[in-house]
Amino acid sequence: MTKLSPMYEYKDQGKTVAYNNAATIGNYLKDLGFNLDFAPVADTWSNASNTVIGKRAYSDNFSETADLVESAVGGFKSTGVKCTLKHFPGHGDTSTDSHTSAAYTSKTSEKLQEEEYLSFKSGISAGADMVMVGHITATAISSEPASVSYDVVTGELREK
Repeated sequence: MTKLSPMYEYKDQGKTVAYNNAATIGNYLKDLGFNLDFAPVADTWSNASNTVIGKRAYSDNFSETADLVESAVGGFKSTGVKCTLKHFPGHGDTSTDSHTSAAYTSKTSEKLQEEEYLSFKSGISAGADMVMVGHITATAISSEPASVSYDVVTGELREK
């Protein structure tokens, strides 16, 4: 069995490695009888204080994350395993772990589109099957957590 490190460890190795890593994971899952992975993490680790995303991210650069996520989606698709982009609208710049308390981003829709959304757009274009919405409140868009916010799920994710 191949042991993979967190995806951040491969960021400088490029798109082919991101594709191959996802294909390796997809093949293991398929061999075990699974047809879905809740991956790849489409967040960019843009806040060094962020402990919940950290090295699960593909990069700390928004454009690079977008390229690597696109390749990872291709790797999963090549195995027939469905994949999930997470955590929309982007958890990489938060400083709180949403598993234990409320996480917030104050980025506007325009700023999210320039940064956080790049990897979600590239992953969707590459054929990702699902998008997991995070328990993150995007305060410039909605007062509700993204996972239950019409403005985030419909206005941002579905319409933009």
